[in-house]
Amino acid sequence: MMSEERRNKIKNSLKLTKEKRKTQDVIILKLKIDNDKLNNNTIKALNTMFLETKWLYNYILDKEFNNDIFKFDYKTNYANVYVKDHYERRKINYLSAQMKQDLLKRTENNISGLHELKENGFKTGKLKFKKEINSIPLRQFGKGKTYNIINNFNYIKIQRIEQPLKVNGFYETFTDNENIKHKELKYDFNNLDFGNAMLIHKNNNYYINITAYTKKEERNNNRIIGIDSGIKTQLTLSNGLKLEYNIPKSKREIRLQRELSRKAKYAEGSKKKLSGEQSKNYNKNKNRLNREQQKRNNKKRDVKNKIVHYITSNYNIIITQNDNISGWQKLFGKKIENTGIGSIIEALKSKASNLIPVGRFIPTTKECNNCHNKYDIKLNERIYKCSNCGYIIDRDYNSSLNMIYYGMKTKKFKNTVPEDSREFTPGETLTDTFEGLNTPYVKASYVDEPGSFNALA
Repeated sequence: MMSEERRNKIKNSLKLTKEKRKTQDVIILKLKIDNDKLNNNTIKALNTMFLETKWLYNYILDKEFNNDIFKFDYKTNYANVYVKDHYERRKINYLSAQMKQDLLKRTENNISGLHELKENGFKTGKLKFKKEINSIPLRQFGKGKTYNIINNFNYIKIQRIEQPLKVNGFYETFTDNENIKHKELKYDFNNLDFGNAMLIHKNNNYYINITAYTKKEERNNNRIIGIDSGIKTQLTLSNGLKLEYNIPKSKREIRLQRELSRKAKYAEGSKKKLSGEQSKNYNKNKNRLNREQQKRNNKKRDVKNKIVHYITSNYNIIITQNDNISGWQKLFGKKIENTGIGSIIEALKSKASNLIPVGRFIPTTKECNNCHNKYDIKLNERIYKCSNCGYIIDRDYNSSLNMIYYGMKTKKFKNTVPEDSREFTPGETLTDTFEGLNTPYVKASYVDEPGSFNALA
């Protein structure tokens, strides 16, 4: 039993940490373990660690042995594993007590989440046994703890893994004026607080995602921007910037998908694949396809992160329309899939200081920003020509300016934005900086005159 003094000490420590986190920003460091530097014993140990995680998770859920998950003893060194028609008692060698405790806590949180959904009237199922688990929580950072960073941010030491793991991701390379490559740390790590981490196994590669905290940067709170999302031009900002990007499937990915479909075994008279009965060639092909899909997802994630960083770094009040992106997906299919525009809007919801949503059915495209007259503009008309005042403007830019007009009328805007920060002039918010959008996948231009554009990248 934990003493009352120790319990109070932990409680006060958590309270101080919570107050500290309010003054900090979160950074996720995504590191890849260098497979070429791993010896055979380490590869075996890592694979066994993920296998033991699956054993323990299924053992926690198995009602044959545990009637109450919330009373499960995480200090156990054994797990009963169901093999064909009987149970075998397997020893857990590589998972530390902290890892087992975090795995149990994650399972308890999943059950609590399902219970809360059920209480709110949602239909819920139950947690199921898993064939594989691809993530292991590493909560404590430091020497002798669950994980530690050593050798000038080149290696990571994980508890119960003897070999230090060479990782890539702490440093970034750049070329100087003389075409000489240099390497430098991405952040000032001496001023970062390292939190929990996650060891991930994906497509025969190993990754570590570390949560770190840094001091919050003070930002100018009276910069407002409206964002119009679309099909032809993915994002149009009220500062005149237009962003177009499209990351389609590579020829290799399309070919691998066709090969996988031909090699698959299906149930007789059905299009359903037989699980667990596919050939070795099928599984090899599937791994190749997964790696190719991961490359494309990485490109889309890179575009998303850079666009979101650009917007949130320069503007604190962001106004956008609550568009039906899933409906667009059904109508336009690959055009939406290849851009991942929905993920940008979702990221803004969590990362923007103040995100003001405008109602879905407000006619921002049909309405003139100058006189607020409305007319039904066709989808193929890219220039808005007002029939009332004769105002001519790019249709998407007009829509983004209307976002500002209607966003300022919302209750959320009036409740969250101070009165001295509510003025908006398009010319004042036009930014000359293009920093952060340096990526070959984004074509950027800005509205110079009504209906004309200048290329930026």
